[in-house]
Amino acid sequence: MLHELLIDAIAYIVPLTELLGVAVVTWGSVHGLILLLQRGWDLLSSREPGSSLSDIRIAIGEKMALGLDFFLAGDIIGTIVVPSQEALLLLGGIVVIRTVMAYFLAKEIEKKAAE
Repeated sequence: MLHELLIDAIAYIVPLTELLGVAVVTWGSVHGLILLLQRGWDLLSSREPGSSLSDIRIAIGEKMALGLDFFLAGDIIGTIVVPSQEALLLLGGIVVIRTVMAYFLAKEIEKKAAE
């Protein structure tokens, strides 16, 4: 009975968690586009751009990494209930992507802080 209740709850939790991931990635993309358009406008207006391309990449990357965390959380929760080889491979792929993104994002932030 408890297992069935858990499966029913997860049927709502996983899509909600993944939806949050989509929202965060979308937010990052829109925010990055706005920063890029502002930079373009500043350059066309012969003004000093407010954001460097590195700043824009960092802003987008941070939100993408956070969005991937939500996807990862949803996949972990889903895999707990229905562990399949396909789900585990997907989970492993997301972990690898997230780890690589976090590494390069940290390097970019470290480089920016040193400037």
